[in-house]
Amino acid sequence: MFNKLFKNIANGIEIHTIRTKLIISFLLIGLLPMLIFSFLSYNIYSGALNDRISAYSQEMVKRVERDLEDYILDIERYLNREQDFYINQFIKLTQADDFSNNRKYIFRIWEDFENLKQMKPGLEDIAITFQDGRRISSYGLYNIDIENIKNMLYTNDLENIYFTHPHKNYLQKEVITLLKTYYTDIAEEDVLISADIDVDVLANLTDFQFGEKSYFFIADKNGRIIFHPEEDKIGKRSFFYSNGFKNREVNYNDEEYLLTSTFSELTGWHIISMASAREVKAELNYLTEITIFLTVLILVIIILLAFYLSNSLSEPIRKLQEMSHKASENDLSVKIDVSGKDEIAQLGMSFNKMIRRINKLLEQNVREQKLLRKLEMESLDNQIKPHFIYNTLDLIIGLLENNKIEEASHMVEALGKFFRLSLSHGKEMVLIRNEIKHVKNYLFIQQYRHGKEYEYIVDIEDLEIMDKHIPKLILQPIVENAIYHGILPGEKKGLIIIKGYYKDKSIYFEVIDTGVGIKADKVREINDVLSGKIETDDQKKYFGLRNVDRRLKLMYGGASGLTVESEFEEKTIVTIRIDRRGGN
Repeated sequence: MFNKLFKNIANGIEIHTIRTKLIISFLLIGLLPMLIFSFLSYNIYSGALNDRISAYSQEMVKRVERDLEDYILDIERYLNREQDFYINQFIKLTQADDFSNNRKYIFRIWEDFENLKQMKPGLEDIAITFQDGRRISSYGLYNIDIENIKNMLYTNDLENIYFTHPHKNYLQKEVITLLKTYYTDIAEEDVLISADIDVDVLANLTDFQFGEKSYFFIADKNGRIIFHPEEDKIGKRSFFYSNGFKNREVNYNDEEYLLTSTFSELTGWHIISMASAREVKAELNYLTEITIFLTVLILVIIILLAFYLSNSLSEPIRKLQEMSHKASENDLSVKIDVSGKDEIAQLGMSFNKMIRRINKLLEQNVREQKLLRKLEMESLDNQIKPHFIYNTLDLIIGLLENNKIEEASHMVEALGKFFRLSLSHGKEMVLIRNEIKHVKNYLFIQQYRHGKEYEYIVDIEDLEIMDKHIPKLILQPIVENAIYHGILPGEKKGLIIIKGYYKDKSIYFEVIDTGVGIKADKVREINDVLSGKIETDDQKKYFGLRNVDRRLKLMYGGASGLTVESEFEEKTIVTIRIDRRGGN
């Protein structure tokens, strides 16, 4: 039954005709590549768009983090008022219950706090608070419930800074309090200095218009919400918190969101972006509509072209077939109107020529006529018819070829650990112990590559620093310089020493090599370049040293960085200093 149905359909559309075959061929040639190209283009672009959306969301939370930390650091600088004369005198007289001489100090402190408050938008109050609850601030002199404040405090685990969750201050404004201990020798007990920050500051810092339903919120390290556009959420633990805020797609109130977060080490806060998936993917929906529209449009054009081309090609053949049929019925008066110079036109001219010749040979012998027709028909038929890793891998291959399986295994293990520690799961900060492991693996590989032309010693004097965090890949570039510019150019067996210690609230590393050393004028030039006294137009000059030095200065301030000492043909010492933040 079905076979008969398909046969009737095939006969109905005359699939055996040249016209139908041409239409099918053109459609297949035009449509298949177009559909495949549209599908691949859509998937590639949609993937790139999703990556761009993710990167944009991450950039937004990072920007909020930077703005927030800059604001907090500005406030902290206002609170760093060690050994302020007026505050010290006020503390001294307050402890002695001598209020008769306190008025001028109270007024001066009030005036100073009031001026500071005007310098920073959102700074509502600055105050000095005693353990019994007495407080002087830009609002005046009054008492507070000190125990209530202490119960609200939590630290960021990085600095001697404490924060509170949003609460009402003395003037009943919603604020977050940043609090530190005011250190002075005359105080009999801890005196606190604090700043009240208007919660609206957090609203302003997170005010990025990237969708009507998209928003930011801020939570502490335990997931308790500090700021949220919906005030009833503040103070509650976030629904999305589970040992942190992981970047993912979430469903909330029947709406899909792209959750992106970052953690501020300075404040101890999570900054979370909730981007409406429908809004951020609006461009993708628009792309889908455009892709479908263009695909349909191109398909219609291809179909029309297929019919037009098939007709333009098949119509002369159909006429030729019709004339041939008439000629076969002994109508030798037929003639094809030839236009153009293509193969079909040439075939038409040949047909006309054939008819003319047939008419001239009608009187000839039948055998000759048959032969002539055969020859003419045969003639008709003929016309229709794509440095370090490479060297190390070469070394491993050489070891394997020499059946040094155990040594090759050690090299592969060292190389694997080297790259694993280099990647560090994409983290910028690593433990010092991991940085030491990384440079030991590097030295092991290099020492084996260079035939043990040098020895190395790693000496960490203060083991407490091993669990501190520093930027990754700080030591390896310096050690590489020591090998290639210090040890290898010399003619004697060298020694590389790496020292680490804690001094003056800073972490120090020393990379010492007993190589060829550096001349005094070049040492001065290197140190001047590192300190910024002179600039170099050659970006490749001292690239490794400048790279490490610049990273440390940008992350920890001008006190951090590199210094170079050298005794020509004796030794070179590169000292790396990381200030007190580097030890946290």
